Amino acid sequence: MPAALGGNGQDVTPGWLHRAGLASCTATAIAMTAAAEGIALDTLEVRASSRSDTRGLLGMQDASGDLVDAAPFDVTVSVRIAARGVDAEQLRALAARGCACSPIQRAAACATPLALTVDVIGS
Repeated sequence: MPAALGGNGQDVTPGWLHRAGLASCTATAIAMTAAAEGIALDTLEVRASSRSDTRGLLGMQDASGDLVDAAPFDVTVSVRIAARGVDAEQLRALAARGCACSPIQRAAACATPLALTVDVIGS
Protein backbone atom coordinates (compact mmCIF):
# COMPACT_ATOMS: atom_id res chain seq x y z
CA MET A 1 0.00 0.00 0.00
CA PRO A 2 1.10 3.60 -0.41
CA ALA A 3 2.95 5.19 2.51
CA ALA A 4 -0.05 7.46 3.15
CA LEU A 5 -2.07 4.33 3.96
CA GLY A 6 0.57 2.72 6.16
CA GLY A 7 2.49 0.72 3.56
CA ASN A 8 5.98 1.16 2.22
CA GLY A 9 4.80 2.38 -1.19
CA GLN A 10 7.18 0.02 -3.01
CA ASP A 11 4.84 -2.77 -4.07
CA VAL A 12 1.80 -2.94 -6.31
CA THR A 13 -1.58 -2.49 -4.67
CA PRO A 14 -4.54 -4.87 -4.92
CA GLY A 15 -6.26 -2.25 -7.10
CA TRP A 16 -3.29 -2.21 -9.45
CA LEU A 17 -3.45 -6.01 -9.71
CA HIS A 18 -7.19 -5.81 -10.39
CA ARG A 19 -6.67 -3.35 -13.24
CA ALA A 20 -3.76 -5.42 -14.61
CA GLY A 21 -5.98 -8.52 -14.62
CA LEU A 22 -8.75 -6.58 -16.36
CA ALA A 23 -6.37 -5.27 -19.04
CA SER A 24 -4.70 -8.65 -19.53
CA CYS A 25 -7.98 -10.57 -19.83
CA THR A 26 -9.36 -7.97 -22.24
CA ALA A 27 -6.23 -8.11 -24.42
CA THR A 28 -6.40 -11.91 -24.50
CA ALA A 29 -10.07 -11.88 -25.49
CA ILE A 30 -9.46 -9.32 -28.27
CA ALA A 31 -6.46 -11.31 -29.58
CA MET A 32 -8.49 -14.53 -29.57
CA THR A 33 -11.34 -12.82 -31.41
CA ALA A 34 -8.93 -11.45 -34.02
CA ALA A 35 -7.35 -14.88 -34.51
CA ALA A 36 -10.76 -16.55 -34.86
CA GLU A 37 -11.66 -14.00 -37.55
CA GLY A 38 -8.35 -14.44 -39.39
CA ILE A 39 -7.09 -10.96 -38.56
CA ALA A 40 -3.37 -10.62 -37.83
CA LEU A 41 -2.92 -7.79 -35.35
CA ASP A 42 0.19 -5.63 -35.65
CA THR A 43 -0.48 -3.75 -32.42
CA LEU A 44 -2.60 -4.51 -29.39
CA GLU A 45 -2.19 -2.56 -26.18
CA VAL A 46 -4.79 -2.49 -23.43
CA ARG A 47 -4.71 -0.28 -20.34
CA ALA A 48 -7.18 -0.14 -17.49
CA SER A 49 -7.52 2.82 -15.17
CA SER A 50 -9.92 3.76 -12.42
CA ARG A 51 -10.69 6.55 -10.01
CA SER A 52 -11.88 6.07 -6.47
CA ASP A 53 -12.22 7.90 -3.18
CA THR A 54 -9.69 6.63 -0.62
CA ARG A 55 -12.10 7.50 2.18
CA GLY A 56 -14.12 4.42 1.16
CA LEU A 57 -11.16 2.12 1.80
CA LEU A 58 -10.82 3.67 5.25
CA GLY A 59 -14.54 3.33 6.08
CA MET A 60 -15.00 7.09 6.34
CA GLN A 61 -18.11 9.19 5.85
CA ASP A 62 -18.69 12.10 3.50
CA ALA A 63 -19.81 15.59 4.57
CA SER A 64 -23.44 14.47 4.76
CA GLY A 65 -22.59 11.54 7.03
CA ASP A 66 -23.03 8.84 4.39
CA LEU A 67 -20.44 6.09 4.17
CA VAL A 68 -18.15 6.66 1.17
CA ASP A 69 -18.31 3.72 -1.24
CA ALA A 70 -15.01 1.84 -1.47
CA ALA A 71 -15.67 0.83 -5.11
CA PRO A 72 -14.11 2.82 -7.93
CA PHE A 73 -16.54 5.38 -9.29
CA ASP A 74 -15.30 4.83 -12.82
CA VAL A 75 -13.18 2.35 -14.75
CA THR A 76 -11.81 2.94 -18.24
CA VAL A 77 -10.35 0.33 -20.55
CA SER A 78 -8.31 1.89 -23.38
CA VAL A 79 -7.36 -0.17 -26.43
CA ARG A 80 -4.73 0.69 -29.06
CA ILE A 81 -5.04 -1.64 -32.01
CA ALA A 82 -3.72 -1.91 -35.56
CA ALA A 83 -3.82 -4.46 -38.36
CA ARG A 84 -2.63 -3.93 -41.91
CA GLY A 85 -5.46 -3.87 -44.40
CA VAL A 86 -8.21 -3.57 -41.78
CA ASP A 87 -10.04 -0.26 -41.51
CA ALA A 88 -10.54 1.62 -38.26
CA GLU A 89 -14.24 0.85 -37.92
CA GLN A 90 -13.63 -2.89 -38.34
CA LEU A 91 -10.94 -2.75 -35.63
CA ARG A 92 -13.24 -0.86 -33.26
CA ALA A 93 -15.93 -3.49 -33.81
CA LEU A 94 -13.39 -6.29 -33.33
CA ALA A 95 -12.25 -4.76 -30.03
CA ALA A 96 -15.86 -4.45 -28.88
CA ARG A 97 -16.58 -8.09 -29.74
CA GLY A 98 -13.46 -9.16 -27.89
CA CYS A 99 -14.39 -7.09 -24.84
CA ALA A 100 -17.80 -8.76 -24.78
CA CYS A 101 -16.00 -12.12 -24.39
CA SER A 102 -13.62 -11.02 -21.62
CA PRO A 103 -14.73 -12.74 -18.38
CA ILE A 104 -13.03 -10.21 -16.10
CA GLN A 105 -14.42 -7.25 -18.02
CA ARG A 106 -17.90 -8.76 -18.01
CA ALA A 107 -17.72 -9.44 -14.27
CA ALA A 108 -16.78 -5.81 -13.63
CA ALA A 109 -19.35 -4.38 -16.05
CA CYS A 110 -22.22 -6.56 -14.85
CA ALA A 111 -21.65 -6.18 -11.10
CA THR A 112 -21.50 -9.92 -10.55
CA PRO A 113 -23.03 -10.84 -7.18
CA LEU A 114 -20.35 -11.62 -4.63
CA ALA A 115 -20.86 -14.01 -1.74
CA LEU A 116 -18.79 -13.65 1.41
CA THR A 117 -18.10 -16.66 3.59
CA VAL A 118 -16.20 -16.34 6.85
CA ASP A 119 -14.81 -19.27 8.84
CA VAL A 120 -13.91 -18.25 12.38
CA ILE A 121 -11.30 -20.59 13.79
CA GLY A 122 -10.86 -20.90 17.56
CA SER A 123 -12.62 -18.67 20.01
